[in-house]
Amino acid sequence: MKRYLLTLVLFTATTLVNAEETAIELKSITVTGERDDIAMRRDAATQKVIIDRKEIDNMSVTTIAEVLGRLPGVEIKGGSQRARGMSRDSVKVLIDGERQSSQGVINAMGLLPAGELDRIEILRGSSAEYGGSSAITVNLVMKKAIAKRSTEYRAGLGVRGDELGGVLSWAEHGGSGNVGWSLPVSLFYNNTPFETLTDKQDYAAGSRTLWQQEQANGSNKVGHYSISPKFTWKSGQDSLRVAPMISFIPSARNSNTLLSRANPASSTNLLDYGNRDTPEDDLTRTLRLRLDGEKHFADIKLSARTAYTDSRQTSDLVRNSWDELAALSISKESTLSHNREFNSALRLDQSLGAHLISIGTEYIKVMSDDDQTYLGEFTQQRQYATSSRDAIIWLQDDWTPEENMTLTTGLRLENMRLDADAVSQRHAALLPSIALRWQVSELWVMRTSLGAGLKMPKLSEISNSTERSIIVNTPTEADKRGNANLSPERSVNFEAVLEHYLAEKTGVVAANLYVRATSNFIERRVALEGDRWVDRPQNEGDALHWGLELDGKLRLDQFGWQGATVKSHLTLPHAQVDDVRLGIQRTARDTPHYILSMGLDQNLPKLNASYGLSMQISGRSSTYIANEQNAYNEARVLVDAFCLYQINQKMNLRLAGQNLLASATHSQNTYRYDTNSWQLNTNEAGYRSLMMTLEGRW
Repeated sequence: MKRYLLTLVLFTATTLVNAEETAIELKSITVTGERDDIAMRRDAATQKVIIDRKEIDNMSVTTIAEVLGRLPGVEIKGGSQRARGMSRDSVKVLIDGERQSSQGVINAMGLLPAGELDRIEILRGSSAEYGGSSAITVNLVMKKAIAKRSTEYRAGLGVRGDELGGVLSWAEHGGSGNVGWSLPVSLFYNNTPFETLTDKQDYAAGSRTLWQQEQANGSNKVGHYSISPKFTWKSGQDSLRVAPMISFIPSARNSNTLLSRANPASSTNLLDYGNRDTPEDDLTRTLRLRLDGEKHFADIKLSARTAYTDSRQTSDLVRNSWDELAALSISKESTLSHNREFNSALRLDQSLGAHLISIGTEYIKVMSDDDQTYLGEFTQQRQYATSSRDAIIWLQDDWTPEENMTLTTGLRLENMRLDADAVSQRHAALLPSIALRWQVSELWVMRTSLGAGLKMPKLSEISNSTERSIIVNTPTEADKRGNANLSPERSVNFEAVLEHYLAEKTGVVAANLYVRATSNFIERRVALEGDRWVDRPQNEGDALHWGLELDGKLRLDQFGWQGATVKSHLTLPHAQVDDVRLGIQRTARDTPHYILSMGLDQNLPKLNASYGLSMQISGRSSTYIANEQNAYNEARVLVDAFCLYQINQKMNLRLAGQNLLASATHSQNTYRYDTNSWQLNTNEAGYRSLMMTLEGRW
């Protein structure tokens, strides 16, 4: 309470002080792509890293989702983005400032071509505008339609392992006068092989009761066909934009699993005892419409946006299992998911003397209906309905008492409602924040921030829809469900940053100390419910995350390496949980020892070429809960590279390689309950991928 009162006093004082000072020009909410990215980072009022269009091109990836997996300090784990070793989607992704809550939107936008991005803004620290619900915020700024006739294209063919894939994207741009339009079309097809070996061993009172292995191999085939036109009207500083999107994502996964087992007590010889064939077909259809605009009145800017998304996903899975006597058993799963999201915001910015006052409101409503049908050994048909509503109002003041100092204070009020399985929850929170930027000299900048955050569960985390385990049900292979009684996480976040900018804009090095205290901390936990083991998210207690981030970017021209740039980012995370269930203090589940990314790229003007090399290392992550769970994931190294040849001023040829070391994934998970234990070892093969693309603009 004292912290909230202090922030309220600071906010009121900074709004009233110096009201008669000389008026300043209204600051823009966005930044232009032409400015130097290092200068943009230094001048930003908040802690911000800019990934410009050139750096995005140097990643040599196909989709926006792949771009997210290459960002500094970000790792992909379980299909979601993680930062600072935290789980549960610790990266908040915005698209042109809009928070994405529906999984249908995330999937559809994630598979858009990476060429649709203008730049990426990575923001750390809490603010009234963005809140403090996640460790970092990533704002994807999409390209805007301009009234200039041009054509962009990208056609590529590649291979991952021994599977072919391809991409074709085409965008027409044009317009006249105040009206601009863009018509991007994307055709994306990707085949990914997979091979997984799992070793299962069960023990009772110290004696092994089961030893078996499963070797699965097959391929994932994913397509993405979308059209996403944009229309822009501009008159002076005023603008109106309309952006509809139609997206189809068909996918097919076919796997064949060979089963082997041994006498657990006396034999070390694994013998075949059957196989399982599992075809799965999915189709996701997404329709989306977004409108946004700005209106200027002297030193006041009014901006607004609204978007509606309707997404349907169908999934049909069949398991054909043959035992050692060739007897066939068949089970089927069918799912229909229908998601709707309404997302709107209104914002006003006005300069008052040395202050820039911003006030905004947001309203997000997401609804999901899931129909599940199981046939075969297990028969069930169920419907699940979940919804969430989040209403937000925020007020923020950027005060610049001196040219080299900015104090940002704010208040954010969130009011949310969650509904699932006849359980309705309402939560509200007043979230203050304060941040200071002080440019000590031309080459040194200090930043610090303190703020509160509220993180609401996703619909999939509160829905009781079931993902049943295959064949057997054990703690290592449990059913997966949500938890309708899950409460939001509440956090207090502190950041302290020191940035050193090298002379003549040749680079920057920075160190960032962060601390995040969370109540109602959420982790997934396996428990025995009746006769079934179930994996659900639970509120485990209070958690403390802290660590150090080091990053740097250096242009090497001054060292004689013309056109070369190196960059790196290192995160050293720590986390501990006061577990209220067990009454112990422990390390948070799946905490990595470190996360490291490094990159080098160079322009070769005499050869009309450029190249780049990057490496991402996710350190070993582990889980240890005495007498319950012991698990780890081995460290993994991903090495990517590209080379680009400029055929002429309008056409480039690019060759890109990903996971060049064919890095595999190794993990082990052991559960204990009374005198019983279950162990699951998993080895997932890694595959190199190569893609050659022809790209250009005329």
